[in-house]
Amino acid sequence: MRILLSGRALAASLVLVRPLSAQTPTVQEQVLAARDTVWRAWFANDTARLNRLLPHATAAGEGTPEVQWADRKAILDQSRAFAHAGSRLERLDFANTQISLAGDVAVVNADYRMVTRNASRADTTRGHATEVFVRGAKGWVNPFWHLARTSGTTREIPLPDTLGANFSIADTASAPGSPADYDALLGFWEFRFQTRNPNGSFNPAFPGHWSFEKKPGGMLIEDRWRGDNAENPMGVGTYTYRTFDPAKKHWEMVGVGSGGGAFEHGITWSDASNRYAVQHYGPMVMRIRYLSIDANHFLWRGDQSVDGGKTWLLDAWTMEAKRIGR
Repeated sequence: MRILLSGRALAASLVLVRPLSAQTPTVQEQVLAARDTVWRAWFANDTARLNRLLPHATAAGEGTPEVQWADRKAILDQSRAFAHAGSRLERLDFANTQISLAGDVAVVNADYRMVTRNASRADTTRGHATEVFVRGAKGWVNPFWHLARTSGTTREIPLPDTLGANFSIADTASAPGSPADYDALLGFWEFRFQTRNPNGSFNPAFPGHWSFEKKPGGMLIEDRWRGDNAENPMGVGTYTYRTFDPAKKHWEMVGVGSGGGAFEHGITWSDASNRYAVQHYGPMVMRIRYLSIDANHFLWRGDQSVDGGKTWLLDAWTMEAKRIGR
């Protein structure tokens, strides 16, 4: 997602990397005003300003060391999705701002802290932003930026946005699937899995393995998910059984850990690009999306609710899987 830095109190923290005579206050103010405008436009989904300030060749990256890139269309799509999800910006702070000016090109570096809110919970994000602005006939435009989160453990799974699984659990009543929904996932996978705390912070990601096997008849799948741990026997893990109901046109699922406990019931279905699931873990509900599915890779994200779906902890569980066998 786009990270916005406020212009508030900027003068107190601005560090010039060129002599004052080569970089006048007027130029500084123009660049930072352009930054403020384009980022506020992103959060507000102000397409008129975004279309004016983002050139057609705009590119943006987020993350390190694996950078996730977005072109202009993806940036506008993410802005629209952020606004339509009911998210909003609550607070913006910055520090250690530096501006380097070379003719009509300005590079702005700054540390940031921002707070966004979705439904009833707030998320705090910290990191470092590098932005490029170019001066044209109609003022400064913003063709490039890169965001690197830096404080503590952050998101490690390379998801395309921060909007979570982002669907209604009411879809379970009508959304259809097909017996072929999981054919692309059959086989053996290695993964990285990351969990999130109720306060919005992230725990370190850990590795593991996942297998999918379709049984004869084509309507039953057994999958086994386990985090890597050399101290545990290979059979330790979570076992899930999915069976397709031709009348209801969706999969019903039940899972349980090898250490015992209650069965975890759920429903799963599909569309052209994604697989969806709603699964119950006692009083907790997870809404899950499989996305970016291809022959050798997929992403997985799950939102968590403990109040029956009234509020959600977005991306409470996230995962990236890469194929290692069939």
